[in-house]
Amino acid sequence: MVNVRQIADMGAYVQLLEYNNIEGMILHSELSRRRIRSIQKLIRVGKNEAVVVLRVDKEKGYIDLSKRRVSPEDIKKCEERYGKSKVVNSIVRMISEKRGIPMEDLNAKFIWPLYKQFGHAYDAFKAALNDAEGVFKNVDITEDLKNELMTIIQRRLAPQKVKFRADFEVQCAGFEGINAVKEALIAGEKCGTEDTPLKIRLVAPPLYIMTTSSMERQSTVELMEHSLKVIGDIIEKKMGKLDVKTKPRAMDDSDDLEIAAMMEQAERENAQVSGDEESSGLDGE
Repeated sequence: MVNVRQIADMGAYVQLLEYNNIEGMILHSELSRRRIRSIQKLIRVGKNEAVVVLRVDKEKGYIDLSKRRVSPEDIKKCEERYGKSKVVNSIVRMISEKRGIPMEDLNAKFIWPLYKQFGHAYDAFKAALNDAEGVFKNVDITEDLKNELMTIIQRRLAPQKVKFRADFEVQCAGFEGINAVKEALIAGEKCGTEDTPLKIRLVAPPLYIMTTSSMERQSTVELMEHSLKVIGDIIEKKMGKLDVKTKPRAMDDSDDLEIAAMMEQAERENAQVSGDEESSGLDGE
């Protein structure tokens, strides 16, 4: 993996990111298999590229590289390996700075052995989340250093729960009205599990938001879809209607802000209605 530093007449000067940023060059003829009309469309200063080493002239210090000889499959593997290596390097650097031990010493002591044993130290770290003793049993590492390393690994690599969201409207013009809506929503919440509880909040009638958090994307989406189906089946029997506005999906940072803004707006609107004592939840509080 290299970073493009300069584009010249002969080709592109780059830094080999995995080899202490030493300089190499991709000749114009090694940029693409097709005829080059605009080099700017093929390569840009500041961008990382996956390349293969063609020649190394130790006496002159030249390193010739090729971009065109790298297949899409190789690019994917290279990017994945480089991403893993960046994580491992950052973890080792944290320990180095905290302990005052040179990174080279830490690498030689237990990182390189982990590469040999597991193919990549990142894969060893991931395996250590479930079996730290087994991973480090043949590695020269002290108990206190291992415990410190595991603390960082758990913080950096342990799977994190993802928030999920679905927006929907529920209305019932039938005889049971609001009671039918509450019955349907309570049944929908009960579809949640101990590991993946479902929470339904009223924004403003008839709009509701269903949220949860989980590490399993597919099963969580399916669980929320099942909950919405249960709500729909119940409310339709009561002569009501379910309208899914936003299908179950993983949330991003903007979703939390949007939900908070929606709830604040609903509170302001409710406060403007004299004598409005309608519940904002399913439990009547």
